[in-house]
Amino acid sequence: MSDAEAEMDVSQLNEVLGYGAMKRIEFSGKKIISGYRVGQKFRPSAWPEMLSDMAAEYNELHHLVYAAYLQPAYLEDYGHCVEVDFDAMCKDRDYVYEQVVEFIVSNRLEVFTIDGERVYYEVEGPSGAAA
Repeated sequence: MSDAEAEMDVSQLNEVLGYGAMKRIEFSGKKIISGYRVGQKFRPSAWPEMLSDMAAEYNELHHLVYAAYLQPAYLEDYGHCVEVDFDAMCKDRDYVYEQVVEFIVSNRLEVFTIDGERVYYEVEGPSGAAA
């Protein structure tokens, strides 16, 4: 079997796993990715730093500096969370944008506007659950 035959594209994989056609989910503007999903704390508590590392760089002193558009934080209403500017992130590093959206969706994390309004998105899959 050749490498091309062995590779399965995402739509084929989704079909095999019973997900059907995956709906593209997009976020824009400044949001907060909450440290909760369905009211439960998301673990491990260091996930905001891990997620923010994707766009971080080392400065001349070899200190890790987070990108302005993807910052770990702790906020009373959201717990360990990430403050994110999706527009700036998409413009600077679209591949990081895609990974962050996939992380949110696959972990069913709660997302809020800066004003505290919940941002709902649909997750299609075998369970048919919405986040």
